[in-house]
Amino acid sequence: MPCKLASPLWLLPEELISEILFRVPVRSLLQFRCVCKSWKTLISHPQFAMHRLRTSIAHPNIAHQQLTSSKLVSYSVHSLLQNSSIPEQGHYYSSTSHKYRILGSCNGLLCLSDINLTHVVLCNPSIRSQSKKFQIMVSPRSCFTYYCFGYDHVNDKYKLLVVVGSFQKSVTKLYTFGADCYCSKVIQNFPCHPTRKPGKFVSGTLNWIAKRDLNNDDQQRMILSFDLATETYGEVLLPDGDHDKICSPTLDVLRDCLCVCFSDYRKGHWIVWLMKEYGVPNSWTKLVTIPYIKLGICRWSHLFVPLCISENGVLLLKTTSSKLVIYNLNDGRMDYLRIVDELGFDIHVYHESLVSPQF
Repeated sequence: MPCKLASPLWLLPEELISEILFRVPVRSLLQFRCVCKSWKTLISHPQFAMHRLRTSIAHPNIAHQQLTSSKLVSYSVHSLLQNSSIPEQGHYYSSTSHKYRILGSCNGLLCLSDINLTHVVLCNPSIRSQSKKFQIMVSPRSCFTYYCFGYDHVNDKYKLLVVVGSFQKSVTKLYTFGADCYCSKVIQNFPCHPTRKPGKFVSGTLNWIAKRDLNNDDQQRMILSFDLATETYGEVLLPDGDHDKICSPTLDVLRDCLCVCFSDYRKGHWIVWLMKEYGVPNSWTKLVTIPYIKLGICRWSHLFVPLCISENGVLLLKTTSSKLVIYNLNDGRMDYLRIVDELGFDIHVYHESLVSPQF
């Protein structure tokens, strides 16, 4: 039954109303479901959730991004950047009392594992919904050597890749989640050695910075990629011309693009490169160059991880002690954010969405 509202809004075509709603924050959409039955049906439909997700990805802005941590408390990124001097109050996702680690985020879903690595759950804090527990059966003497979570858009499945290591050997397993589907299989081990445990999901691929020989410090690094659709490995080149300057590079995601951060120890700069088109080496663009003196760090410190960047050039950074820092690229100003609640570890920025984790 259509809504009967004394409003010129209802004079608009249904397609235009949908386009408007695609751009509305999730919290408002959840309230709009109470307007009338037709809006509830529209907003609750999985197809609406996917259309809205595609719209937010195609037109990214910080208004639809949330920051969360292992304590499952969320903050609006827009509010953090706009009101850095005002203490921010977080919103807790309170349907679970368990302690979790965040293994990754994608399409608004967080992939969480329990501390003992016996199971994972997928949760969407924006709509306060989570999946059932999926057993991953890691033995007590094993641990996750490497891991990453992402979405296979070709097969409409979410996948978690983990390398489980023990004293004897390592096994690479791929877990698949989807409608009427939960399975796991052993796949080929990594052809080289990532330098850090967590990978980064971009454009249907999982990515790590890696070397063929971890014992060779002079060996050139590259990006190891894993295609979730074909389930095959590949390589992506790092920015050309900076190999001899790179010190302790890290891989991150900004503006839904892969980025690499490192210290140029010769010039005393911290640098961020952005790959505007995934897999195309010529699309690497130097996004940020910040002198050590601006960041207040010494020559060999590597204390910052980029979390997101606004349209007007304000960069949100995380320190190794889980402090949040705002750096304005326009005037060089740096501010530490005031947070009411303790963040905890595993800090992530994710897109809010209506995507349900209950397949």
